[in-house]
Amino acid sequence: MTVSAKRFWFLAAIAGYLCSLQLFAAKPVFAGSRSTGDILSDDTAHFFRDFRDIFSSPVRFDGRDWITVGAVAGTVAAAVVWADVPVRKYMLGNRSRFADDIVSVGDYYGRFSTGYYLGTALYLAGIAGEDDQVRLTGRAVLEAHTFSLLITGVLKAVSGRSRPCLFEGNKRFNWFETENGKWSLPSGHSAAAFAISSVLSKRINRPWATAGLYALSGITVLDRIYDDKHWLSDTILGAAIGTAVGLAVGRMIDEEEKEKKKGGLETLNERPVELVHFSVSF
Repeated sequence: MTVSAKRFWFLAAIAGYLCSLQLFAAKPVFAGSRSTGDILSDDTAHFFRDFRDIFSSPVRFDGRDWITVGAVAGTVAAAVVWADVPVRKYMLGNRSRFADDIVSVGDYYGRFSTGYYLGTALYLAGIAGEDDQVRLTGRAVLEAHTFSLLITGVLKAVSGRSRPCLFEGNKRFNWFETENGKWSLPSGHSAAAFAISSVLSKRINRPWATAGLYALSGITVLDRIYDDKHWLSDTILGAAIGTAVGLAVGRMIDEEEKEKKKGGLETLNERPVELVHFSVSF
């Protein structure tokens, strides 16, 4: 089976999994009908508003938020000092044909295009089926995926950390670097995977969906270390960013959905966003 065929069936399997959770069976949330043009215009405006709220959220952090940020930073630092090198050696020393096949799933899930394929598919299905819940879920995936990649992209360029495959050690930083080989921290695949899983988990709100989605994200983390593209600490930071952004976007979309159902669109402009508030329900 070719790589493109494997990827097609992988994405089809995810879509089937979402269908099995009856995501597409939900009744339309909002009363009334709007033209496709009005829907696209409204969603574009909300996309940029959500962008503004996500990237301005640090100015609204409280003490608990900064404790969370500090905990993540401490975990990343500890991994740099004690775990990066031994974890890499273990992964490289335990490669196998079976492991190659397993981690390839994580590679597909964390790729740049996957989030856009899934988000666009859900978004168009929502429009075609006149189901606002599905449409908003698609937009949530697109937003979480985009925002998390923007954050990781900036941090990658600023830190300029060398990838493990360059054999320069895990403490080599080339600040403000433009070469992709020195864009290791944080892991973009890990951020994208956890952003998708977090926002879908928030929107679907079913225990088995949460378990399956985060399992896929975990395989993505393993893949990045197994393929010698990232250090463990890179994946930890990427996963934290993706989770924070995904849950924040999920909360914003949920709030938007509730307010539109009530007809209270005017209340959406002044809503705070808790970017680093983690909560997963089982």
